[in-house]
Amino acid sequence: MSHLIGKILVIAGIIIISVLSAANLYSSPYKLSTTTDGWLIGSGISLFALSLYTRTMVNPLTDEEIASLSSSNVNKFDRLATNNWSSIGSRVSDVTVAASVISPLAFLFNDTTRNDFVVLGVMYAESLLIENSLSLIAKDLTQRKRPFTYNPDAPHKDKKEKDAMRSFYSGHTSTAFNSAVFFSTVFSDYYPQSKWRYAVWGSSLLLASATGYLRYYSGQHYPTDIIVGAIAGSITGYAIPALHRNKNESFSFRIIVGETSMLGVEFWF
Repeated sequence: MSHLIGKILVIAGIIIISVLSAANLYSSPYKLSTTTDGWLIGSGISLFALSLYTRTMVNPLTDEEIASLSSSNVNKFDRLATNNWSSIGSRVSDVTVAASVISPLAFLFNDTTRNDFVVLGVMYAESLLIENSLSLIAKDLTQRKRPFTYNPDAPHKDKKEKDAMRSFYSGHTSTAFNSAVFFSTVFSDYYPQSKWRYAVWGSSLLLASATGYLRYYSGQHYPTDIIVGAIAGSITGYAIPALHRNKNESFSFRIIVGETSMLGVEFWF
């Protein structure tokens, strides 16, 4: 699923480059730049291409290797995860991460953010492409066995899949936190005085955290996989909007002295 998402984002990235110069930036707190966005999209596409290569480096476990696995070889902090297995929990985590990914579509229901759909779409595609690619590469390079491979209750056929060797770090969790932080950051930048911003942050992060817990509960990931995934996703989810903030906006205020004189001061940020 991750590689399918990556392919879609690569195609989207190529299309996006062609419309950068046409984007209407008149009132947005963000702006696009052919230099910045060219680098970001180019880096994302390069990282995804690299992930296609690293994927070929992964070899599935053999029957002999599976039989020799012992949870005592897993560090104490992560060891409890080897007792977990739930196919239902894994499927539910697919639903919760999908809910996080589509959450920015809520911006289509507001006139201000809907007018900036090109800007926001470019930014969101960049964050997902980079986050997704980094996770895929990390999985393939570390080749960490998923917790369920140690669990005798988990299906043997699942343990022999290549994906069973791709535990670190949690792609579901990093994607969920990328989307949650991106959505909450953008909402806060458009509506800094809104009383709803705390609710947006809280609900978004709660949904992302639920995804992380379900990945642990289902035996797909260790706590360290989830923690690193949450950090990695939060970084991309915040950094991409931060790199696009329009620093050419200004505000001014005047200090009235008496009835006729005034002092005007303008700040640029």
